[in-house]
Amino acid sequence: MEIGFNPAVSFRAAKADESAKKTSTIQSPVSTDLEKDSVEIAAKSDKKEKKRPFRNFIANVAKFFATTTEMVKGTIKGTAYGITTGAAVLAGGWLFGALPAGFRKGGSLKEVCKHPLKSIGTKSKVAAGFATLAVGAYHIIAAKLKANQKTANVDHQLKTGHRPA
Repeated sequence: MEIGFNPAVSFRAAKADESAKKTSTIQSPVSTDLEKDSVEIAAKSDKKEKKRPFRNFIANVAKFFATTTEMVKGTIKGTAYGITTGAAVLAGGWLFGALPAGFRKGGSLKEVCKHPLKSIGTKSKVAAGFATLAVGAYHIIAAKLKANQKTANVDHQLKTGHRPA
């Protein structure tokens, strides 16, 4: 790990602000030096931004593919697991709700087995829908967070700045 000195940080800035407050009519030479330094640093940082257009382009392409890949994976995973969860909740509603009711009523056991979705209660259907949406949303959010980690890794590896929010 390398720690470098950032020339944009001036340790004399606090002293320049205090002297400017004390003497409002007289300008101190420290503040003009700081202004010159800040102009030079701004010019250097603009040059650094212009030096890497190809690297930034490559980073943007890599981030696009990393984000797209993770989001597609998360969507497919969320859809598959969500549908499985919804089917399990519906099966539980049929097994523990409709089937015992069919045993209690003499001739309706045959109807419960022939038309399982009709025999499942509304509460079980609503619970299955919410469970499906919750599992799907979880996987999509997890994919978005993983994609953010991958884009930050691309920025770090190619030594480009993080993308603006």
